[in-house]
Amino acid sequence: MQRVVDATSEFYVAVGKNIRAARLKSGLSQTMLAQRIGFTRASIANLEGGRQRIALHLFALIALALDVEPVELLPDTKILQISDKLGRDNLHRHLAGTSETTQDFVLRAVAQVAPAAPTRKDS
Repeated sequence: MQRVVDATSEFYVAVGKNIRAARLKSGLSQTMLAQRIGFTRASIANLEGGRQRIALHLFALIALALDVEPVELLPDTKILQISDKLGRDNLHRHLAGTSETTQDFVLRAVAQVAPAAPTRKDS
């Protein structure tokens, strides 16, 4: 279980770095990005530092506000081996109870950064 916790933490740190890089490339301050998505500047700082996890709908809003595709904010598989660390069954277990739309979005995004990523299990 510790491996999954470590992988999850690494994932959010890497996402935060990507958000920061995209924000800087867009010429936005943390305050400006926060205003665009209805957050505080402190929340943006925490997201960029990997200290705050991002709800899926906010992840999509951030990508929209930064004018990038959501997949561009996900970490490179060279940094994180998502499919190896989380495993197919574990990822499906984390997505259990979420809507089909959410599952499809997450699995498509993971598949773009992890070629051996799982596909949605039909119940």
